Amino acid sequence: MNNKLSLYLLLLSLSVVSCVTTRLIDYSQISVPQEGGYQFKQITSEEQIIWGPRVINNGGKLQWFTGSMFDVSDDGGYIVYIGVTAPDQKEGNVYVRSTTGGRSSVQRTFGISATGPCFSPDGNSISFSGTFPGQEKSNICMVNTNEGSAIQHLTESQSGVASAPVFSSDGQRIFYTRGIPSTTYSGTTPITTWKYYIWSMDKNTSIATQYVEGSSPEYVPGDKLLFTKSNTTTSQGEIWMLNLKSGQETLILRDNVRGFSTPKISPDGKRVLCVRSTPGVKPQDTNLDIFIVNIDGTGFQQLTFHPGNDNSPCWAPDGKSIYFLSQRGNAQGSYNIWSIDLVK
Repeated sequence: MNNKLSLYLLLLSLSVVSCVTTRLIDYSQISVPQEGGYQFKQITSEEQIIWGPRVINNGGKLQWFTGSMFDVSDDGGYIVYIGVTAPDQKEGNVYVRSTTGGRSSVQRTFGISATGPCFSPDGNSISFSGTFPGQEKSNICMVNTNEGSAIQHLTESQSGVASAPVFSSDGQRIFYTRGIPSTTYSGTTPITTWKYYIWSMDKNTSIATQYVEGSSPEYVPGDKLLFTKSNTTTSQGEIWMLNLKSGQETLILRDNVRGFSTPKISPDGKRVLCVRSTPGVKPQDTNLDIFIVNIDGTGFQQLTFHPGNDNSPCWAPDGKSIYFLSQRGNAQGSYNIWSIDLVK
């Protein structure tokens, strides 16, 4: 991923307990015994060089981009993801491909570094966070899914860094995260910290609205938002629900020693997929896994246990299966998109 851009992407600091025993990570495993009963299907291949979220492990303290790195269209026919044509390429591009098979992908962006793509409800547009070469500011952008190469910049007049866009159900509003830097000095050394807020942009009026402090919004029918918020005491990511009409915030998931991010609502509105850090045998073995929970916070269940990172979960339109990014199935630990059926 573009190193300059990655410095500005959303990072959550998560603390875990470490031990002294070592183990080797076998990324080539498709599944591990704890995942028994689930059938894993690989959707993409290593030749496509797919970007996953940047994950930093500093002695068991994980930091990662909390937004999703790919999306599935509402009709279930297509996937949009960020990829490159060579391993050393610094700018990621938006690609679209079918979910039903084949290896053909269509590149939809050129000359702009992209991340966090999502489909509009009708599937005709793709929104993403884009940064032009040489710039540090990213905007929420939009491009046609099927034709042309014109890119519309929706947040160009705003300061800060915009990322992780999602559409409202009617496609008229785009919710996103806006990061605002603040620089202080320790002697002559500048120290930059970031705060992140949930915003929306109305496509028709271009009116931007700020809501709450947090990141990785997920629109929920009924004018609500799921989002990730960092606990100021524990420094762990938590999953919250915001009622856009009343302003009421409701806690969904919290853990004092492990963090959550990237909530995704099920098609029936009853369950939430999310990412959580999982402590390893040693700090460097700590990884990300996919979890599921009822919308009221009950029925918490771990879905993936692979020692590689599993993240960026997405629901299939029928709610019976999910898609996610995983480092499994190849010796190098490269990211690919995988799916599993939730009904064993």
